[in-house]
Amino acid sequence: MKYVHCNNIDWKEFDDESVLLNLSTGYYFRLNPVGTFIWPLISREHTISGIADRVVEKFDVSQHQAKTDMHDFIEQLLAEQLIQKA
Repeated sequence: MKYVHCNNIDWKEFDDESVLLNLSTGYYFRLNPVGTFIWPLISREHTISGIADRVVEKFDVSQHQAKTDMHDFIEQLLAEQLIQKA
């Protein structure tokens, strides 16, 4: 499954963290360093599995942990209306 950023999202990166602002709702969402790494990969049409592979390489976590965390992260981004299915 592939996802894309919603059009109404503004993204600002600060050091190793980011803030996403939903311009429609006015709500913001803070990303930790891993989320900040993942966010631009979503817009490049990577699959969730492909992004998990990149997380394993970058952050030295297990494949299982990366996929589990990716699933939870994607669900959270969908719930906050920050991404949508491609």
